[in-house]
Formats: sequence, C-alpha cells, structure tokens
Amino acid sequence: MISCFRKERQFFIVFLSGIISSILWLGLACAEFPPCEGDFNDDGMVDGSDLAVFTLNFNNTVCSNGCYGDFYQDGSVDSEDLGIFAEDFGRVGCSRVEYKLYGLNFSPYMDGQSPDWGTLISEAQIRERLRIIAPYTRWIRTFSMTHGLENTCRIAHEMNLKIAAGAWLGKDTAENDRQVSSLIEAAGRGEVDLAIIGSEVLLRGDLTEAQLLAYMQQFREAVPAVPVTTADIYSVLLSHPALIDASDVVFVNYYPYWEGRDVITALAYVNLLHQKMIMTAGEKEVIVSESGWPSDGNAIGDAVASLQNACFYNLDLVSWARSEHVKYFVFEAFDESWKASHEQPQGAHWGMWYSDGSMKACMAPIFEGETLTDNWSCSSQLSGPGQPEIRFTYVPEYGSNDNLRGQVLHVVPREYRVAVYIRVGSGWWTKPYFASPLTNIECDGEWVCDITTGGYDSQANKIAAFLVPADYNPPHASGDTSLPSEIFQDAVGYVEVSRTP
Repeated sequence: MISCFRKERQFFIVFLSGIISSILWLGLACAEFPPCEGDFNDDGMVDGSDLAVFTLNFNNTVCSNGCYGDFYQDGSVDSEDLGIFAEDFGRVGCSRVEYKLYGLNFSPYMDGQSPDWGTLISEAQIRERLRIIAPYTRWIRTFSMTHGLENTCRIAHEMNLKIAAGAWLGKDTAENDRQVSSLIEAAGRGEVDLAIIGSEVLLRGDLTEAQLLAYMQQFREAVPAVPVTTADIYSVLLSHPALIDASDVVFVNYYPYWEGRDVITALAYVNLLHQKMIMTAGEKEVIVSESGWPSDGNAIGDAVASLQNACFYNLDLVSWARSEHVKYFVFEAFDESWKASHEQPQGAHWGMWYSDGSMKACMAPIFEGETLTDNWSCSSQLSGPGQPEIRFTYVPEYGSNDNLRGQVLHVVPREYRVAVYIRVGSGWWTKPYFASPLTNIECDGEWVCDITTGGYDSQANKIAAFLVPADYNPPHASGDTSLPSEIFQDAVGYVEVSRTP
C-alpha cells in the first residue's frame, strides 16, 4: 500500500453514488470491457476488498512508483481513475490485462473502405472497433476529423480512453480548413486531450513549414487550454526546429523498418534517435507518436516483414519504453487493407490486431506484462580497452550527396557522440544542422552523418569529425576560416580528410 489518506464524508457520498450508478448499467460495461480493472487481489472479481484498496489510495498524488488504482499511470489516483474502477465494480469471473499500452494509433477503416474513396464511417463502427482495443490501452491517437471520424473523440471519452486527436492536412486547403475547424469544435466541447495538427505533412511535401505553423497557431488561439503539436519523422523535426518550438510536446515517428534496419538491433537505433530528440527538444517532453513493424510484406535492406518480427519489435519497443519511462503510441491497432495502395504489401499489415478484430496471438505477451532485457542502451565498451579512436569508413566523392560514414573504437557508444564539420570554399560549417550538431553512435560503433544539408555542401573540400562526450555542446561553425580551437581540446578523438574535384 502506498499511503493512507483521510476520507471526508463528501467523498464517500460521491464515490458510492458513482458505484451504485455503475452497477445499474453493469451489463453494458461488461459487454464493452471484457477484461476487468481493479481486481487488485487477483481473486477473479472486483468487490468490496478492491474498493477498500482503491479508497485508500484515492487522491494520492505521489504515485511515481505505482499505486493501486492509478490506471492512467499519470502519478495520481483521481476522478478519471474512479470512472474506470466504477465501470467494473461488481464484476465476477474476471480476466485481467496485466499491462496496458500507453497509447495506440487507431483507425477504424475495414476491408472495402478507404479514406481515398471518401468512405463515411458510422458511429456504430467506431464504437465496435474501439470496444476491441479499449481494454488494452490508455490513450488512442487518431488521424482525421471528417467523414464521421470526428465522432471518435466523444466515443473514446465515453470509454474512458484519453485521445490525441489528429487533423489530417494535405494539399487540399478547403479540406484542411474543415479538418482544423472540426478539431477545434471537438476540443471546445472538452473531447480532446491532445491536438495533433497534421501527420508527416512536411515529409510528404504537402505544405510548407509556414503553412503548418499557421494551422497550429489557429488551433492554439481558438482552444488555448488544449496542448497542440504536429507529428513527423525525427529527421524532419530535427531539420525544422520551428516546429519543435511551436509544439507543446514533441510528437516524433520512428520507423527502423523503413530504414532497412535488422529487427534485432532496431531498438538500439531508436534509442539513439530518441536521445538525440530529447537533447534537441530541451525541456519539452518527447513522445513517440508512431513506431511499429509490419507482420507481412517486402524486405527492405536488413528489415524483414514477418509476424515473428512484428511481435518481437513491439515487445522490444514496449520493454524499452517501460524501462526508459517513455510515453509512446504503437502503430497501429488494426491491419488496414487500403494502405497497401500507398505503401506496397506491407502497408496492410501494421496492426496488433488483424482486420477482422482478432489479436495476433504473439502480441499477447505484451499485455501479459512480459518484457525483454536491455538490448538498446549500447553500454558495452567496443574493442576492449585502449585509446578512444574515430575513423572514416566511407567518404563520399566530391560532388556526391551520399552520407559520411565512420567507426569508433575503445569507447562505450552511449557515452559519446560525433561532431562533424565540413569546409566549403574557405569556410567551415557544422553538420548536419545547427539545431542538431551531434551524430549518434550505434551499438556496434558505426555512425552516419548527412553532410549535404545545404546548397553547396557536396563541394566540401575538407571534412572533420571529432569524438566528444554525449553531453557535450559543440561550438558552431558558420563559415569560419578555421575550426573552433576549443573542440580540439575537448574531443577525445579526431579525424580529417581532404577532397578534390
């Protein structure tokens, strides 16, 4: 038991009246939420003994290490948790979900439906699809606010799910206006917990940064009490610091599958990217808005789409998030056949559930509370003891837009980063970006840096790389005729190469 609180009579009246009300519609609640919540003593029922435990912790606001009844895992047992407990009070024959996802990307489209065709989704269908996943997640994240999908916000709240609601933005400005207006209306009714303005808009090139920022500001001015963000892949956010500045929380997508990574080392790669995002975001919270793996489809490099790999990756992702206290949304709830036309065969197979609503069996260990041991922190020293060393393994030819590649030795990868500079003409420049001046080192010591992020970068005549501590803030170079002298003093390793036309 965490702690005991004085219970005032008014609380008991409100609490018990909520319990009584829940019992009156118990049959409905049972139908919607098959697994039980609140069976704290694992006796197969939610009864008076569980009520005593919940009551003891109600109003506890110091649940950082876990409290009975902190269903939302937000550090407190409050009225939101009371609503969940009340739904299942009186249940018998309980099965219990040992672990709930922090969040799940949700789209209700079924076979034969597609947003490309303007399919109108009914409230009944949204409710039916949400009923399947509601016992297994705290939050859902959505992508659109028209064609019936705007009703998802209200229905999710009725099921005690928190919702990160998305307005889909594309090249159709009239539809964009409808999407944002609908999101504003839902947020104004109290149906939105986090607003997402656009998903991978800049990645697709549908809008400019200025246009996206304007939509975000429109929402913020209309509903200032609701936090707002946008979602995109890590490289887009790193190259557009204004988006991070404009977001109340940073919503970032990681897809090692699309980058051809082996599933065994994929989370180590994600962990490095996430640490880079945290450093870039400063004091702002970084949330994984999308990450997952397809259970079927094409191989991309070393990334193989298979059911076994999808289940392994999602378990690894959740294990990492739980260990590192990262908030996350798994991509996605259901397989959706319409996506194959956009993403080839694998597009239809990202779900934790099949399109018919049945869970992919090997996903079950996640909800049974199983976790994997740390395979992501890169905490072993490479190549044994010795003087820290940094090398180039591939230097692109003069005029090429290829990435620079290298290797480090005799260091623990998680404790170091690489600072890269290029000289164009007579001036040195930080790479890849001023907002992201450090390059991560992978668990095997390899590192990759994009050195052509500016207009004439492919014509660089010199390239320099420094091995520096992970928390080091390297000095910027913006056309200086020489490299900053301090970095030679602070780095533990250095390598430089010249290129000619």
